[in-house]
Amino acid sequence: MRIHKVKDIHIGDLPQFHVCYSSNRNRNAARKIYNRELCAFDIETSTIPGINQAVMYIWQFAIEDQVYIGRTWEEFKKFMGFLKAVTHGRTTIVFVHNLSYEIQFLSGIFHFNNEDIFPTEPRHVLRANIDNIEFRCSYRLTNLSLDKFTERYNVEHKKLHDFDYSVTRYPWTEISDKELSYCVNDVLGLVEAVHALMSLNDDDIYSLPLTSTGFVRRECKRNMKSQKAQILKAFPDYEVFKLLRREFRGGNTHANRYYSDEIITGPVYSKDISSSYPAQQCTKLFPVGPFEPIKSPSCILVDRLIDLGRAVLFEVILYDVELRDRYTSVPYIPTAKCSYCYNVSADNGRVLSASELCMVVNEIDWRIIVSQYKFDALVTYGFKAELGKLPQGLIDTNIEYFKKKTELKGIKSQELFYLKSKELLNGIYGMSVQNPAKGSILFNDCLYQDDESKTEEELLTIAKKKAFTLYQFGCWTTAHARDSLQHGIDLCGDGLIYVDTDSCKYMGEVDFTEYNKDRIKASIDSGLYATDKHGITHYAGTYEDDGVYNAFITQGAKKYAYTDADGLHVTVSGVGKRKGSESLIFNSWYKDGSYTGLEAFRDGYIFHNCGKTRSIFNDSNYGEYMIDGHKLFITRNVVIEEQDYTLSKTAEYSELIKESKQYLYKIMKSFDTF
Repeated sequence: MRIHKVKDIHIGDLPQFHVCYSSNRNRNAARKIYNRELCAFDIETSTIPGINQAVMYIWQFAIEDQVYIGRTWEEFKKFMGFLKAVTHGRTTIVFVHNLSYEIQFLSGIFHFNNEDIFPTEPRHVLRANIDNIEFRCSYRLTNLSLDKFTERYNVEHKKLHDFDYSVTRYPWTEISDKELSYCVNDVLGLVEAVHALMSLNDDDIYSLPLTSTGFVRRECKRNMKSQKAQILKAFPDYEVFKLLRREFRGGNTHANRYYSDEIITGPVYSKDISSSYPAQQCTKLFPVGPFEPIKSPSCILVDRLIDLGRAVLFEVILYDVELRDRYTSVPYIPTAKCSYCYNVSADNGRVLSASELCMVVNEIDWRIIVSQYKFDALVTYGFKAELGKLPQGLIDTNIEYFKKKTELKGIKSQELFYLKSKELLNGIYGMSVQNPAKGSILFNDCLYQDDESKTEEELLTIAKKKAFTLYQFGCWTTAHARDSLQHGIDLCGDGLIYVDTDSCKYMGEVDFTEYNKDRIKASIDSGLYATDKHGITHYAGTYEDDGVYNAFITQGAKKYAYTDADGLHVTVSGVGKRKGSESLIFNSWYKDGSYTGLEAFRDGYIFHNCGKTRSIFNDSNYGEYMIDGHKLFITRNVVIEEQDYTLSKTAEYSELIKESKQYLYKIMKSFDTF
């Protein structure tokens, strides 16, 4: 490793670049010729007190094991000129860990046309080009923080810690050797980690995908080649696609209103469905044929089609809706999935009653809704399709990575292959719910706008040509997963406290044996089972033990805390788990002497320095600014501002919880807890 200060170097001090020869070059990549050397770029910034602007005070650029350091943007432009001259017109890839941040600063220094920038969402940039230098986002490639990325691949220059970001630094601020090492490791470690990632996946620069999803898309596409005709035949037309978009819903996450805001003393049990989404895809039935309109639709006809084993997708209007059992712990209908909902009484976003609502459902949703609610119904329109197993290529991909994940877990020297298999397995579902008709984002001088040159219907037609899977597969995967979770909810009965996608947390003795027997048989029949290093066979789709808690409290969906043998744990969306736990322990200790921390987990509790931030984008150059006797030109920038998180509930939800307490005390007494 050598470190060079750009102000002191000449063009001859840059290394030679060499063309990348590859057997992995594909037709699309053939238009570009890449250099084989990997590069990485990073900046460090400070927020200037009082003006809410950020300034870069050091940048670092690695070319393999050579690092170039600069303190100003003028030095960076000089370096980019050198780089362009020595790369021989070939494309050179430069990885940036969170390019969306750096691009805001770079756009104040260089001019980017729309064709130079590839945003996937506003403010989310995947790739950017400055002449023949191609910047890529390595965070999107890995979905890992730089700390975890360099740690996972055990590179020589791991990300260092103990860097004081509270100190305001400027381009003239002296940088200590320790601080410089921190900066250097960020780019050296990134280059080393990308090399390790490429080696693990047998990739080179031509074949390396842009995102983590690209790895699983490649595998599934390869395994689905022989099923192309089947996919094209069942590809939804635009009318069906619009219904699918309205029906799609993620995991079922909810807190039992009768237990919200109460500390439940243990034992509280947690059960998880093993590999829930892969289990659904390998053992359940999906719409595999083309959707056809349901003529003269009605509830009676829909029920008949379901009894005949058909997939159905339809819009329904429900009147005079109310729960069959007023004490239902997890009402199924979310207000967010209703096109409209009149005179609704809701449990934290779930319908308890309504005079009228409209939504799109499939046969799985319908069965659960009919079992939970009383109503009158009008089916307005809908479609039917043949139900069958997923194409074998998708099933085989699930099985391959489930077996590898299970067999490699805990085996030394196989950790990377285990993690790769686990992520690819999880990615199969994620790939299946990507919107095939998603439009492009246009970039124009820091403005991000939807490309409206093509309609959604036109985009869907274009997507059909490249399709190797179907959007309805993802819709039915999550519906089946909600149904599997519903079985757990029903088994837990009054003891059910909280659910999240594939997990039930409950009190009392619950016997999952019969349910698991059925799932084990389905798992064996499909081939989705494997034996770990201890000789234990794991079957996907079964409820497995996931811990026993000493005490538990929830304030609603994605907001809970518990204690177990390892201490206090906090799960709050937007709050770091470690920092959240430390905060609760500290404040509980000083307020009432309790060690649990759960007493503080109430409305109004404020998590300080919890990892929650917001980005303030300054889209215009601020211009010249005088500070400490120095003239500083402030470009476009991003200010990262730490934010507190305050626990809170809506007034409606709080009132509902109060009304539920009388029943709570009755059922808690039956569990001899509380």
